[in-house]
Amino acid sequence: MAGIKRDRDHIYILGDRGVGIFLIKMSPIRIVRIPDKEVRRYGKENKCDGYAAVAALCWRVIADHKAAHGVGTSLDPENIVGIASLAEAGASLTNLEFAFGTNMSATAIEAVRGKNLTLKMALCYLTQRNGHNLQDAVLLDDRNSDDFVC
Repeated sequence: MAGIKRDRDHIYILGDRGVGIFLIKMSPIRIVRIPDKEVRRYGKENKCDGYAAVAALCWRVIADHKAAHGVGTSLDPENIVGIASLAEAGASLTNLEFAFGTNMSATAIEAVRGKNLTLKMALCYLTQRNGHNLQDAVLLDDRNSDDFVC
């Protein structure tokens, strides 16, 4: 992630129309969900696209933080409108190396995990019905994939 020092807490902001907006802070992990219903209510009250508006507000938090630490500039109101317009149009606004999203049931994940031995442990933990909410997984190879039983 260019421009962000690796020794700081990472904050990820994910927006998914119809689901909501998630703010994820690492070390220690904290996950906050702004439900779709709340985002739509906000948009209706402010006569705007709620997702675009909240995306711009979140971007402003990041920009203001970077500016305070001398690694960027804060956003002025015109920039915020521009960010909202990009989010409304569906542009990718991220400094992550990659971000993927899909709808996939636990049953579907269980069905494909045997076909991808490298991710077998991660996919297993993803579908666990009990245990910890946050687990570290290792990437498996042909030598150790059979040793891991899900």
